[in-house]
Amino acid sequence: MANNEWMTPSKYIESARKVMGSIDLDPASNDDAQLVIKARQWNTAAYGDETFNYKWEGNVWLNPPYGVGLAKPFTKKLCDSYLGGSVNQAVVLTNNTTDTYWFSDTLGEYAAAYCFPRLRIQFTPPTGTKQSSNSKGQVFSYFGKNIAAFIAEFQQYGLCVIPWRS
Repeated sequence: MANNEWMTPSKYIESARKVMGSIDLDPASNDDAQLVIKARQWNTAAYGDETFNYKWEGNVWLNPPYGVGLAKPFTKKLCDSYLGGSVNQAVVLTNNTTDTYWFSDTLGEYAAAYCFPRLRIQFTPPTGTKQSSNSKGQVFSYFGKNIAAFIAEFQQYGLCVIPWRS
């Protein structure tokens, strides 16, 4: 999936909205995705630095671009915003690359719970793009205090876990 505009199927967006109550910000989006996500505020990943220069607030849906080196700036900004108190909750969808530095330094360090889907997510291709099967597994990472609601909702998709951190 070299094109970064593939969209998340609506059932996962609705599950995130159900857990968080709303989606206030989607910082890595596009016009077509917003027909489903309906975030109060959103930005396209193509805007680059502009995405990182404004304050991220409220409940965040984040499906960052998956290209090499692209996920870390988004997940770092999310973690900094959550730790700083401006982000209340977030559901983040990324490739299941728990063995990478960017994952372990951001999502792996700070998320409150995870869901590892049983099946690979079949993203919706951009208009005019040939459908392709996804060759990687994904993980949903949850930030916030509503862990029980996240697990209750996302367990329908796969294994949900709460990390043990000493």
